[in-house]
Amino acid sequence: MPRRLTNLLLYLLVVAEVATGILGWLLPEARALPLYDLHRLFGTALVLLLFWKQVVVRSSLRRRLGRGHADRSVLVGALTGLALLGTLGLGLAWTLQLVSFDALWGYSPLNIHVFLALGTLPLLLWHLLRRRERGSLAKDLATRRSALRLVGLSIGALFAWQAFERVADARAAAGSRRASGSKHAGSFSGNDFPVTIWQLDRIPGLDPATWRLGVGGRVAVPASLSYADLDALESREMTTVIDCTGGWWSEQVWQGVSVGDVLAASGVAAGASAVEVVSVTGHHWTFPLDELRGALLATRVGGETLTPGHGYPVRLVAPGRRGFQWIKWVDRLEVI
Repeated sequence: MPRRLTNLLLYLLVVAEVATGILGWLLPEARALPLYDLHRLFGTALVLLLFWKQVVVRSSLRRRLGRGHADRSVLVGALTGLALLGTLGLGLAWTLQLVSFDALWGYSPLNIHVFLALGTLPLLLWHLLRRRERGSLAKDLATRRSALRLVGLSIGALFAWQAFERVADARAAAGSRRASGSKHAGSFSGNDFPVTIWQLDRIPGLDPATWRLGVGGRVAVPASLSYADLDALESREMTTVIDCTGGWWSEQVWQGVSVGDVLAASGVAAGASAVEVVSVTGHHWTFPLDELRGALLATRVGGETLTPGHGYPVRLVAPGRRGFQWIKWVDRLEVI
């Protein structure tokens, strides 16, 4: 495959990998499902493309080192290559069930995979611009050989992706592998599931006697609810899965009050369309109003009072959303 076409495909696939990975985090699970498959397919295509890329790299190094001319782009290229290999290696190891979320002393290899991918993107762009060549890329694309190789890469990626999927399914315990790639971390265990804190926030020590849940924004009657006020509302129960971006999932029985009940008590203004849920740490997320009405403000899990690490006194339970959107230590609901 021509050198410029190989480099362009490499960059486009890395961009596609980063985009599908980030959108897979942000979107509700029902909408993100196709992105999980695309992410693994593009990753497989990248692995196959490296067979062509290594030919380009070896030729370039022989030419430059042979002339005794190795500029800093060689160093950047080496760093880019190592970051890309690390990203793909961790991604493959994760998919094939060779590593788990607790493999690195409690730190998930999936997080390292993400950080390496984000770091690879600017390095690769700089390297691509530094080594760009003059002339029309259309000449590389228009040849029969290039077209056949592109078709071959696409077919090979499809078959290899499905092969990886079958190996991953075979290695995982029955029913434990989710579409997101997250691994089972124990279910129906009360507070005994992993504690993951988004943005590395410290666990706040909140006193339920002084803590208040604020309800404001586009409501008729702003409110400041105590822990006892929430306990006085109708208790609801929800069995649902929390799927953390750290690479684990757990199904639990959550108890608390409906967000819809809390909002109804304050009277949501006509025309309101969204609610921002804000933590005492400042972490926040905005949800469509209709979706959030069905969410839960949980005070208990599996019949146990939430521990501080899991969001005591109140955390959001948002079915179909990734774990970092299940806001812990909820401070207020702001209707928009």
